[in-house]
Amino acid sequence: PEGSPLNVAVTAESSSSLSVTWEPPEKDKRNGIIVNYTVCISHEESKPCFEEQNTKDMMLVIASLIDSTKYYVRVLASTKVGRGPYSESRGKFTNGKQPEVSTNGTAYTLTFTLQIPSRNFTRFYVVALELKDGQQGRSPASYDNNELVTYTEAEKSTDPKPYIAAVVTSKNENMFTLGDGRNTSNPTSRRRRSTSSDYYNGPLEPDTSYSIFQRIFINDKGDYYSTDWSSASKTNEYTGK
Repeated sequence: PEGSPLNVAVTAESSSSLSVTWEPPEKDKRNGIIVNYTVCISHEESKPCFEEQNTKDMMLVIASLIDSTKYYVRVLASTKVGRGPYSESRGKFTNGKQPEVSTNGTAYTLTFTLQIPSRNFTRFYVVALELKDGQQGRSPASYDNNELVTYTEAEKSTDPKPYIAAVVTSKNENMFTLGDGRNTSNPTSRRRRSTSSDYYNGPLEPDTSYSIFQRIFINDKGDYYSTDWSSASKTNEYTGK
């Protein structure tokens, strides 16, 4: 084919896998029937593939990857005659490993051990979700930043929404108590103090399950990756009168 596959999209599925989807090359650039596609994975945008996988489908899950690592993916189409050109590279981070659940919760709080990145980062969000009927949220990487709401907005919503419980900038804070009532704010918005940049880590509901993930911003350009969801953790029952 003269043309490369179109609309190549890469999504982080987990801390060890990425999924890739694409569409066939333009019809007038196929020069025959497409018999398969080759997906190339590399560590840098224009470096050679360290792995190639072939498929007849228009999607592929790449497994056995390293967590918190950026990979570059490109796709080509082949006919019986031979290979076509690669698409442009798409870079994507795998998720980081999940935060760990701690055992010392109360009716209104849960404690987690956070994953502190070894790489430099500017800040990370701790994002929490109330789990209705034991359901887990979507893959953390699939949430846009503007889909992450505040505690107050999550409280008002009829459907559970992931909310930013805290902004963490320190490499030394690996124990985190969800529901401790503290306020934190984005370091980028301190100059123009506005309430919208404050995040309230409000009390949790008793006898209710929650899960968290971290969204880690690695520079001021807005590049980020997310961790996997923590295991579900349940607050204690309310024992007061």
